[in-house]
Amino acid sequence: MTVPEKNRRQQEDEALESGAVYQDVKGRRTADPGAGAAHAHSEADLNAEHLRRGEVGPGAPEE
Repeated sequence: MTVPEKNRRQQEDEALESGAVYQDVKGRRTADPGAGAAHAHSEADLNAEHLRRGEVGPGAPEE
């Protein structure tokens, strides 16, 4: 890994830790708090649907 790649990765990690960037389970990133919340709600809705169907645990289907 080159120095610029390390610096970029470090900046991305710091942005996630500070809350300047939001990332969901699927890896979608955004700096917009509204979009971050929308991603979180869609993930929660999807998880709730899987639970209603009885799909739990590591064998649950991925989208």
